[in-house]
Amino acid sequence: MQIIDWIAIGVVLLSLVIGMMLGFGKLLKIFTGGIVGIIISVIVTYFFIGVVASWGFVQAIMGKLHTAMVNAENGFVNFLIKIGIEKVILAVALFIVVQILRVLIVRIIKSIVEIENPVIRAFNRIGGMIFMLAVTCMVVLLVFHIIDLIGGSTEESFKNYLSGSVFKIDWVFEHNPLKYIVAKIGG
Repeated sequence: MQIIDWIAIGVVLLSLVIGMMLGFGKLLKIFTGGIVGIIISVIVTYFFIGVVASWGFVQAIMGKLHTAMVNAENGFVNFLIKIGIEKVILAVALFIVVQILRVLIVRIIKSIVEIENPVIRAFNRIGGMIFMLAVTCMVVLLVFHIIDLIGGSTEESFKNYLSGSVFKIDWVFEHNPLKYIVAKIGG
């Protein structure tokens, strides 16, 4: 076994212990709060804005707003029409709704999984271990992708360090799913 394999075992064990100690409820609150929570809300808003914009009553409101602005002869209003202010207002409103829903859902889940019941407590601990392990895997994949983006001698020396891993960490580095997602998005 290589040194990287021992490091991987240590990271996995540490993740499992942290997940078991904190539990799913606390980890969910930690990882969906702050800037990460805002990023999650932005992504959810981005994916749902097309669906919400297609609803009839939303289209009617946006149409009335646009018509009212067109009727107002003003340079500033013309600028607002040009940038599509009705879409911006929709996005901001949807973002606020998503933020509120995210906070409510996290609080409900956290309060459910932290009930003082042996079965729920076991679920909370096991869920925390799985969640923390998943977060650790995502962070490792992100670090691997950043090293891949840096390239050059840094990437080559890192590949050499990973080579021969019993857990095939070198294969994970070469076949990082983030590499393909970014390539697909980039076109």
